[in-house]
Amino acid sequence: MNYQNFSREDFVKDSYFRKWVQKPDELTRQFWYDYLTKYPEQTETIRQAAEMVLQLATVVREQNPVTPSEEIEHSWQEINHRITHPVTGVKPFYRQRWVWASAACLAFLISWAGYWYARQDQSYQHNVAHADQALKEWVNTTDHVQTIALQDGSSVLLHPGSRLSYPQQFKSSKREVFLSGEAFFEVAKNPKQPFFVYANEIVTKVLGTSFKVSAFPKDQKVTVMVQTGRVSVYAQSDQQAKEKAESTELEGLVLTPNQQIVYSREQVRMVKSLVTQPSVLAKSASSAFVFRNASVKDVSRPSKKRTVYTLSMMKIPSAIAS
Repeated sequence: MNYQNFSREDFVKDSYFRKWVQKPDELTRQFWYDYLTKYPEQTETIRQAAEMVLQLATVVREQNPVTPSEEIEHSWQEINHRITHPVTGVKPFYRQRWVWASAACLAFLISWAGYWYARQDQSYQHNVAHADQALKEWVNTTDHVQTIALQDGSSVLLHPGSRLSYPQQFKSSKREVFLSGEAFFEVAKNPKQPFFVYANEIVTKVLGTSFKVSAFPKDQKVTVMVQTGRVSVYAQSDQQAKEKAESTELEGLVLTPNQQIVYSREQVRMVKSLVTQPSVLAKSASSAFVFRNASVKDVSRPSKKRTVYTLSMMKIPSAIAS
C-alpha cells in the first residue's frame, strides 16, 4: 500500500492504520515510525486521522488494560535507543529527520493519551456512573439464568457472568436499564414510557416487546435479537441520539420479530439481518369459516367478519340441482 499521498480520510478508512491507533504492536509501530521518518510532512495529517479514529471507535480495555502512559514510556525508550544508537552509515541529515520524526511520534502519543483519558467512555461503568437515578445492581455469579422482576411489570432473564443496573422505580417519562453481558427482556407495554437498554456503545429503545441483548465487555460485537414486537437500535455516539430518545416513535434502525442487528465495535457499524434460527411467529385470530352441510344461501349470507371461506360437503338445494 502506498501511503505517500493519503489524506486524513484515507488513513481513517485504512484498517492497518486503525490497528496501529487502536491496538498497536511491534510491527505496526515500526511501520508507522518508518513512514514518518520518510514522510515527516504527513505528521499533522496522521495526527488528525488518529483523532478521528478514536472518535469513531471505542477501545474497551476493561481486563488488564495497557494504559496510554505505558504506551508512551515504551515508545520513549525506543526513541531514546534509536537516538543514542544510530544505525551505522546513516547520513546526519537523515538521522536528524529520524530524531524529528521520533519526537513528533512521541508528541502524537502524548496527545493521544490525553484524548484517551478525556474522551467519553461509553462502557457499562460510565453509563451507570452518569445515570440520573439511583441504581441497584444485580450480578449473576451463578451458572444458570436468573429472573429479575422490574417495578413496571417487565422481567429480565440475566445470563451467567452478566450484570444489570436499574432503578427501584422508573421515571414517569422513561424506563432505563444498563446491561453488561447477556439478557432477555420481556418489556411491559407502555408507549408513554419507553424502555431503554444501554449496552456498551448502543441503545435499544422499545415501547413493549421481547428481545435479547448480548454485550459482554470483551466481545467485539454487540447483538440485539427481537422475538416479538418492534425495537429501535442506535449508537450512543449518534448525533441524533437525543432526538431519537425523546421521540414518541421508534427511530433509528428498527427491528421486527426474527430480525437482529450486529454492531461491530471495531468497524463502528451495524448490520441488520434475520436471526440464525427464526422462531414461529404467533398467528392472529383467523377469520376463516368452515361450512359443513350448509346451503349456498347460508354460505352467501353477508357477514362483516368473513374473509376466507372453506367449503366442505356443501348441501345443494333440490331446486338448484334440478
